[in-house]
Amino acid sequence: MSQSSLKKKIKFITMSFFLFIFILASYTIYINLDFFSISSVLNLYSEIGHKVSENYLTYYLFFFLIYFLVAVFALPIAAILCLLIGALFGLIPGIILASFASSLGALVCFLISRYLFKSFIEKKFKKSIKTINIGIAKDGLYYLFFVRMTPIFPFFLINLVFSVTKIKALQFYITSQIGMLLGTLLFINAGTQISKINSIEDILNKYVIISLVLIALIPIVIKKIFLHYKS
Repeated sequence: MSQSSLKKKIKFITMSFFLFIFILASYTIYINLDFFSISSVLNLYSEIGHKVSENYLTYYLFFFLIYFLVAVFALPIAAILCLLIGALFGLIPGIILASFASSLGALVCFLISRYLFKSFIEKKFKKSIKTINIGIAKDGLYYLFFVRMTPIFPFFLINLVFSVTKIKALQFYITSQIGMLLGTLLFINAGTQISKINSIEDILNKYVIISLVLIALIPIVIKKIFLHYKS
C-alpha cells in the first residue's frame, strides 16, 4: 500500500469515527430532551451537590472533560451544562472550567475541520467563507471577537468556517476564549442562582443579546476611530 493511499485510509477512518460519535451523541440528546432542562439541572444538583464537596477534584475534572467533548462536537447542551457547573462549583471555579474547556474544545473542532474536512467545508460554506475573509481582511481578529461575543452565530459554524481561513490556530484559540468569556460568565453566574431561573430566556433575553452585540462592536469602532484620526 502506497503512503498516499494509507494517508487517505487513515483520514477516512478518522472522519468516520468523528461522524459516528457526533451522530450517536445527537441521537442520545434527542431521545433525552427532557433531561436538558432547568428542572433537570435542579434535580441533578440536589442529587450530586453534596458528593462534589467530598470529591471536588474528581468531579471538577469529570465536568471539564464533559464540557470539552460538548464543545468539540458542538452539542446543543452547553448552556444547560454551564448552569449546572455554576451551581456545583461556584462562580470563579466554574468560569475557569467552562472557559478553558469550551475554548480548547473549539480549538480541537477547528483543527479537525481544517485538516480533515477542509475541502468539504470550502464547498459547503463558500459564500460564508468569502464574507468572513472580507471581514478578517478589514478588521482582523476583531471580526472573530465580534462573532464570538454575539450569541446569534452558531458555535459549531464559527469553528468550521474559520478553520478554512488564513487565521492561525493560536490566534483562533486566544480570541475565542476572550470573546466567549462574557457569555460564559452570564451562564455560570446564573447557575449559582439556579433556583431563581425558570428558562434559558431568563438569562439570554433580547436585551442581553443586544447588549452583547454592542459590547462586541466596541473594539471595531475604536479601531476605526483610531485609523480615521491616524490617517
